[in-house]
Amino acid sequence: MASDTSKAVISRGGYQSEEEYYSNTPDMYGTNDIIREQCYEQLHHDLQHQRESQFNTNPQTETQYPGQGRAPLLTGTALLDEVFGKQWTVECKEMREQSPYRDVKGWKLASFIIKAGEDIRKEALVMQIMSKLWTWFQDEIPTHSRPFLRPYTIMCVGGDAGIVECLPDVRSVNDVKKSTDGFVSLRNFFERAFGPPVQTPYTSDYHNEQFGTVSFEKARDNFLRSLVGYSVVCYILQIKDRHNANILMDREGHIMHIDFGFVLGETPKMGKVPLFSERAPFKLSAEFWEVIGGWSAFKRFCEMFEAAYAVAAAHSDEICSLVEAAIMNVSRNPNLARRLADGVRSRIQMKPDPKEQKMHIMNIVNDAITSWGTSTYDWLQRSMNGYQ
Repeated sequence: MASDTSKAVISRGGYQSEEEYYSNTPDMYGTNDIIREQCYEQLHHDLQHQRESQFNTNPQTETQYPGQGRAPLLTGTALLDEVFGKQWTVECKEMREQSPYRDVKGWKLASFIIKAGEDIRKEALVMQIMSKLWTWFQDEIPTHSRPFLRPYTIMCVGGDAGIVECLPDVRSVNDVKKSTDGFVSLRNFFERAFGPPVQTPYTSDYHNEQFGTVSFEKARDNFLRSLVGYSVVCYILQIKDRHNANILMDREGHIMHIDFGFVLGETPKMGKVPLFSERAPFKLSAEFWEVIGGWSAFKRFCEMFEAAYAVAAAHSDEICSLVEAAIMNVSRNPNLARRLADGVRSRIQMKPDPKEQKMHIMNIVNDAITSWGTSTYDWLQRSMNGYQ
């Protein structure tokens, strides 16, 4: 993929550096003639009005019942139990005690979704590549710089049916927001669930004894590592439809993406409208940005992204072979399969100069941070489907 390395890096009012360099993916979406221009204008007006209302909210209107005390908000393990429910290990233990096969060697409990009438071969491709990336990350990236991925089982049993593993102890970001009493923001949820940030130097193994959970710093680090890992996957395979019902969170702050129905340039119909198209190379919304610490985390995010990018580039031949074989199997179109594989190869091609490579990485991350498409697509999903 050709890139303009001289492109100026756009700052969102924070990090600006002339010493650190960490392209911009091309605009692949055109206008949709089905949607009339006045529809765009009306939707844009509604979005603008909603954003203005959020910024102009009067905080004094929050208290509706003067003189009446509110129930204290849940924190720590109580909040996590309320949001995520009973832990999977506890459920497995209870079910094993009731199972007639509890003494069988290798007894294990897993849950799956059976899908019928839906082609999940592309989802299986994404998971196959994700599994390989996770193995490569563990083998080739030092622990302190290693992104996180959580592959799961997807088994195709035909062109229109398959089995998908359910991840334990997770809820979608949408459900986390709706299940949290007095929800304000994801950052606030992290502080309530894992305790406030501490001023002492960060220790990844720090445990918050008072809250009975991992520390805020550990949870935030988990969030950052998983955010980087899935950002790399979404960038390489152009995964779209990244609303908050398709992004899960676990009890220790990791996020995990699911539902890979739109990959390699495909996009939902509503996302083809220019105003709502997911133009960003991956989803890095304002609320995610706030959780990881904003511009103070920019350098660490770029460094981890660069390490993961380099690993993917080193294995580009294997990744592209998997893409070409899978698309050929689905479409029976060798030209399409080769073109999509070449697109993947161009996205993970290393630049010859290290300084140019760092600039390339920094521009990708900046494009994700400053993209309006992320916020407008989330607004559209909130308006149409109620996803928070």
